[in-house]
Amino acid sequence: MKKPFFVVMLILGLIVFIYLVFINESYQSKLKEIRFEDNLSLEVKNAYNERGIYILNDKYYLNSATFIIGKGTIKIKDDAIWRPEGSKHMPRISDISAPFKIYKNKNTDTIFIEKDESKISLLLSN
Repeated sequence: MKKPFFVVMLILGLIVFIYLVFINESYQSKLKEIRFEDNLSLEVKNAYNERGIYILNDKYYLNSATFIIGKGTIKIKDDAIWRPEGSKHMPRISDISAPFKIYKNKNTDTIFIEKDESKISLLLSN
């Protein structure tokens, strides 16, 4: 008696899982990656980190590990609960919360972010 119920629940679970994977893939395929060749000037009103990508305005995305280069004037808080001894915080784009402005010139690997009248630059990762 329990075996048919188990099989039905297993099949139903598999169908729901496949549906959720398909929905996620179709959403992410609509996002446009910011690339070396792009020219961009964008007012970012919402930004969030999702599984390794930093999504900007539900339209563009960057690798969440896009590192800040040089000394920036935007204050970035290190919110790590624990860090291995001897390692230091490496600020990334995912540490910056919206709203901010993002600029990138065509055929360059440098991205500029302006927030609260402060500016930083980031290196576009491959």
